[in-house]
Amino acid sequence: MFWMVLLTIPLSLAVIIGGALGISAHKLQWSPRAWGRLLMWGIACRVRLVGGDKLEPSEAYVFAGNHASALDIPSLQSVMPKNFRWVAKKELFSIPLFGPAMTAAGNIPVDRSASRQAMQSLILASRRVSDGASVVIFPEGTRSDDGNLLPFKSGGFLLAIKSSKPVVPFYLHGTRQAMANDRFLLDPGPIEVILGDPIPTDGLKAGEREDLSDLVRERILELQRQAGEGPPVDSPGTAA
Repeated sequence: MFWMVLLTIPLSLAVIIGGALGISAHKLQWSPRAWGRLLMWGIACRVRLVGGDKLEPSEAYVFAGNHASALDIPSLQSVMPKNFRWVAKKELFSIPLFGPAMTAAGNIPVDRSASRQAMQSLILASRRVSDGASVVIFPEGTRSDDGNLLPFKSGGFLLAIKSSKPVVPFYLHGTRQAMANDRFLLDPGPIEVILGDPIPTDGLKAGEREDLSDLVRERILELQRQAGEGPPVDSPGTAA
């Protein structure tokens, strides 16, 4: 926590000042990337991206994956393509310094308790994706306590359909082992961000978002099994 605070204060100030000076959110992405890399380096967790060759450098994507640890966000921030934004719960944007920095960096707050505001956030996110910035979502909506995938919320997949951008499933392997959701002590070790094949959304309608959600969930389960975790193929737990 001390290391995180030590990094967050100056890097957040840099983003806030940069935004006030009119520097674009795209050019400010160096700061959250540095935050993620330095944070993971400081706690001795080596993060590796697996499957990065599946991405087109000029393409924007909607990345969707599991969420089981407080280390998920800095792990992703350290290795994912540079130009991406978060769709995150609005409470994070109220944290002093950190919240304004998230806003200046172009991240999108979502109010999960109000459907109209949540829909407006998704529309804003779809515009960001259409403008060339990738977006990361956690379809479970919260962190899993035991590492098993929770039921997915389909709202986030609407932004992929509206922007006609591919969805890239990912699985975070090792973050829960390094720091589980129910504890504060670290057990440093290697972490992998495993990317699946992009799933095209061209031609999909809003009413098909549940089908898209089910497909992405199954792809993430496949990545989880490839990593040696999760339920077996014939387990009822694989049903979306």
